[in-house]
Amino acid sequence: MHDVLHLDNPHPNTFLGICSTGGRGRAYGGHIAAQALLAAHRTVAPERAVHSLHGYFLMMGRPGEPVQYDVHPVREGGTYALRQVSAHQHGNEIFTLTASFKTAETDTDRHVRMPPAPDPTTLPPHSAAADRLWSGIDPSSPIRRVVDVRPVLGDIDDDIGTVEHGGQRRRMWFRIRPDLPDDPALHAAALTYCSDLTVARTAALGHLRATGTAGTPAQTLYLASLDHAIWFHRPCRADDWLLFVHHSPTSGDGRGLTTAQVWTRDGALVATVNQEVLLRSRRPTTSPAPVLVP
Repeated sequence: MHDVLHLDNPHPNTFLGICSTGGRGRAYGGHIAAQALLAAHRTVAPERAVHSLHGYFLMMGRPGEPVQYDVHPVREGGTYALRQVSAHQHGNEIFTLTASFKTAETDTDRHVRMPPAPDPTTLPPHSAAADRLWSGIDPSSPIRRVVDVRPVLGDIDDDIGTVEHGGQRRRMWFRIRPDLPDDPALHAAALTYCSDLTVARTAALGHLRATGTAGTPAQTLYLASLDHAIWFHRPCRADDWLLFVHHSPTSGDGRGLTTAQVWTRDGALVATVNQEVLLRSRRPTTSPAPVLVP
């Protein structure tokens, strides 16, 4: 994973990276967001950790080609620091990120209880639900090498399930492999890398049911990430198991929204992820429809 997130730093506040493939012919948005966050992180004091990021996907990136990340220091306060990052490829801005960092404080700590979930070691490393998730990822993508995903069996899948509390909900365990160095910035970037893998597909669950097309192959939908936000509540290790609890409360007007809470194996709430995606039914075509991608 360290090599996947590697960035060169040819000039102050300028970083270069290579984005990997997500869906066939498309750069993986989670990789661009993770590298943008890591670039911003490298321009703040090491004692400051990211506590939130907000990003917009502006254009589809090309996998396997250089991306330049230009970091603009917006604010350097006593506790908080703010950075803006513009990601460019071939002269076009493809992604923009705002990230806020802070020094740690000692104060009251509370969070809601983690929902019940089976231990990840009791789940099979390979399952039909995981195969459907990976079906949208190019076979050559390093995502398959560095991310271990174990869906909780029996939760809502791509084309089946029931409405719970007015939305669609499913649980998945993630971890990065192999182990990462003890660098909090790298672990935050690795969590960001994972966070874009399944949120779009969760938004599609509500779309399928709302339009009365449950059971329709995922390839009939067009999905693209519009914006992505993460709030980092507590430090965590991305190479330990993390439970993502996905919930899609709404879809319509060509958009779908997904929220995910991220928990450690021992029940600490470490992050909240929100993403809105472009979500449209494809028009009939005589050519094969591209595979749904996150």
